[in-house]
Amino acid sequence: ANKKVSELILRCVEKKYTEILLITGKGIHSNNDQEIYVSKDLSKLRYAIPDFIETTEYLKNKVIDISIADKKDGGEGALVIKLKKL
Repeated sequence: ANKKVSELILRCVEKKYTEILLITGKGIHSNNDQEIYVSKDLSKLRYAIPDFIETTEYLKNKVIDISIADKKDGGEGALVIKLKKL
């Protein structure tokens, strides 16, 4: 997922988009209770994607904000990624 998110952000920056609505799903089907080395939060895309962006310098420099989408746009099952105008 990280590779696709990176490609998406870079492509959107290139096309001068200012906002991305990324549908992640709510992660209600994630089941990692048996795997002690997997974070219950970071195994869900809605938590893992912001963490990936914030810890990847070349993406962090292109993003202004990451937030949960409005309910009409997917609510907790989607992220809004606001991009810097470069």
